[in-house]
Amino acid sequence: MSSGLILKKNSVFGALLLLLALFFPYIAPYTALASEILIFALFSMAYDLVLGYAGMLSFGHAAFFGLGAYATGIVLIRVYPSVPLGLLAGVVTSSIAALITGFLSIRRRGIYSTMVTLAFAQMFYFIAFKWTGLTGGDDGLQGVPRPALGPLHITSEKVLYYFILFFVLVSLLLATRVVNSPFGKAIQAIKENRTRAMSIGYNPERYKLGMFIISGFFSGLAGGLYALLLNFVPLSSLYWTTSGEVVVMTIVGGMGSLFGPMIGSMLIILLRDIISNFTQSWSFLMGLLFMGSVVGFRGGIIGVLRERLKLGD
Repeated sequence: MSSGLILKKNSVFGALLLLLALFFPYIAPYTALASEILIFALFSMAYDLVLGYAGMLSFGHAAFFGLGAYATGIVLIRVYPSVPLGLLAGVVTSSIAALITGFLSIRRRGIYSTMVTLAFAQMFYFIAFKWTGLTGGDDGLQGVPRPALGPLHITSEKVLYYFILFFVLVSLLLATRVVNSPFGKAIQAIKENRTRAMSIGYNPERYKLGMFIISGFFSGLAGGLYALLLNFVPLSSLYWTTSGEVVVMTIVGGMGSLFGPMIGSMLIILLRDIISNFTQSWSFLMGLLFMGSVVGFRGGIIGVLRERLKLGD
């Protein structure tokens, strides 16, 4: 198939997803659920930069998501009620945490690197649990406001949805630019053949650390938006199960594609919301879905779509 036809199909596919996103609040069971899907789509896209493109398995990405949420909420409550300032604090905090975590984990290999990320996440969780004066402890950070942005009143659920959608689209464009840049191509070369990449002058640790920080930045942005959506920050946003959820979303949707994890997050959150209305065992059914996707669809949902529609990478 010619590259022109593949490009055309990719453009049509992207346009359909954009159209779905624009009308999603009117299709979803309720607007807050649509906003939650967008936030976790952003979070899973950020995680895919590390897992799908850099080949690093992290069980600690909840740390960056949760720190972004807590930093945003604390600034809005205790410093100054400004959404841009709160989100800025969130991404800066998560980026610094990603720098520290990445610096210490990337120098390890295999399971040891993964366990370092998990250890950092649990450390941040324990700090938030114990520092009740700042974080609210087990009750979470309550009363996160949604101050107006000039004429834009994000207290409205639909206005907040499109506010979140704006950040998701900008983040997607930036992430696409990153993975298609020389930096992104170098990261993918390191993932495919570390020894050959080193032989031509690439420093794997430096490139991986850069991608880890970028992923932490977008994860913190997703966390900050999550704090605005809920009007509080749950302690569970830092817990390892949140890291597990984003791993599942990324693998079910399809690693190394950006769009795949976003589709996976939509499917899993929608199914979780629907199934939880009928049974408390929804996590068991989600586990079956995860195993089925790993065994039967190694490329995830996006892999199936690529095969059926002959989409490019």
